[in-house]
Parts: sequence; C-alpha cells; structure tokens
Amino acid sequence: MPDVGFRKWLDLTYDEMTDDYAVVSIDLDGDKVNVRGVGHGGVVASLIDIAMGTAAGGGNYDTRKRLVATQELKVNYLAPAKGARLTARADIVRAGGRAIVVRCDVTTDLGVLCATALGTFMTRRVASGDPARFQPGADDA
Repeated sequence: MPDVGFRKWLDLTYDEMTDDYAVVSIDLDGDKVNVRGVGHGGVVASLIDIAMGTAAGGGNYDTRKRLVATQELKVNYLAPAKGARLTARADIVRAGGRAIVVRCDVTTDLGVLCATALGTFMTRRVASGDPARFQPGADDA
C-alpha cells in the first residue's frame, strides 16, 4: 500500500527500515519551506512522526510488523532546517507490551542537527483498512 493523502504529498523516501530502526528523508521543495526558506516546523514534525512510527512498527505500510499509533510526541527544534533535504533517523529506546518509546534526530543535507524528538507509540487493534496479513483469519489460509 503506497503512501496516500498527506504522506503522499510529503513525498518521503524510506532509506532504511529494520525491526527497530528507520531512516526517512524528505526534499525541501518550495511547498515545504516558510518565507525565510526554512523547512516548516510542521513538516519537520511530520517527518519525525513518520520516521518514529516506521521504527516502532518495524517498517512502513507495506512492510510493518506491528500496528502502532502515536500516543505522545515531543520535538526540540535546535537549528533552522535549511538545505535541500532533511533526514530523520529513528530508533526504539524500549518496547513493552503496549508502549514503544522511540527517539529521533533530524539532520539537514548540510550536516546540521536541526531537531531531536522523543515519542511514545502504542500498539493498536486491527482496523478494516489495515493490510490483509493483519486481518483476523489471515493465518488460516
């Protein structure tokens, strides 16, 4: 299932995904920067949320191993998000039965650490739009 809606508009690149780590990047085109040419804070926060959710879930929509939802997200903006591309590196700090704590750093293509974040993700129930492999009875086939 490809990214849809807002995630499709962001035009993300999933550079690396493992069971507990993700690297996701985004090009800062004209629609994603403010009047000063700096990556918009909401775009940076969205990149962080998606990278952390990808790490917490063990992959993106097509490859994830766990169904998760963002429960809490704290972002510290450290420097202007300037440049052509931002890269978010997220890894799991600790995974429990229901909650997964994830950290993330965002760097610019100029090598500047522009944001860091900590988030909590909760495992969730299967919904009707989730991939077939998660649907009840999927293992019965």
